[in-house]
Amino acid sequence: PANKIPATDTYILGPGDKLDVRVFGSENIRAKEQITRDGTFNLPKIGPIYLSGLTYEEAKRAIDDKVKRQISGAETSMNIVELRSISVFLLGQAYLPGSYTVSALSTVTNALFVAGGVNEQGSLREIQIKRNGKILAKYDFYNFLLKGDIGSDIKLQDGDVIFIPFIQNTVTLGGFFKKPYLYEFIQGESIKDIINMAGGFDRRVSANATIEIDSFNFDDNKRSLKRVPINSLDLQSPLSNGDRININSSSSSISQSMTIS
Repeated sequence: PANKIPATDTYILGPGDKLDVRVFGSENIRAKEQITRDGTFNLPKIGPIYLSGLTYEEAKRAIDDKVKRQISGAETSMNIVELRSISVFLLGQAYLPGSYTVSALSTVTNALFVAGGVNEQGSLREIQIKRNGKILAKYDFYNFLLKGDIGSDIKLQDGDVIFIPFIQNTVTLGGFFKKPYLYEFIQGESIKDIINMAGGFDRRVSANATIEIDSFNFDDNKRSLKRVPINSLDLQSPLSNGDRININSSSSSISQSMTIS
């Protein structure tokens, strides 16, 4: 699918990109060629023009300037007709780690779909993008999965490494949430953040419901359970790894109950 995405003005050209360049005026010239390995594009009667590393917009200006210096009154047009391929590496806790050949317009999200995503031990929220041996950015896949937000997606370049570390922090939501499940959280996120990830409370949750928070204390290796009325819950309270949060529909609907876990 990434092959059908139109190239933006910021797309960086490289060897393998196929261009269609036309010159109109006293001379009519057309060339439909790939950028060569040395980074040049050969335009008949004009000669080679170095385009590798230039953005789409910069390349159009470079061609236009060179043509007008040699042919008075000429006009030019340039289109990309075929995108080059790049190789990227998906390593760490990827479902199918390895080297992948993808379109030059591919993003981290595209590459994750190609590789089947992450395995059960992989983090979705601390995905590292490495370029030239350094961490370029970290990508939070939850923005895409839960919000449909691709604003923080990153365009890949040849040789980029997508490294998926082990998942570090999880919390389990049960009971009357809209999407009760196991969630990954980033250190510093609060109960409010995790409730939003789960889509909020189910409509059956009443105003006098009680939330149970089961936490593990790593200092003394013991679990603690506290029950808090929903109307007095501290939403800004930070989460801890291994927390289990459960909510019933109402605290007064059941007079006697037992929970076995």
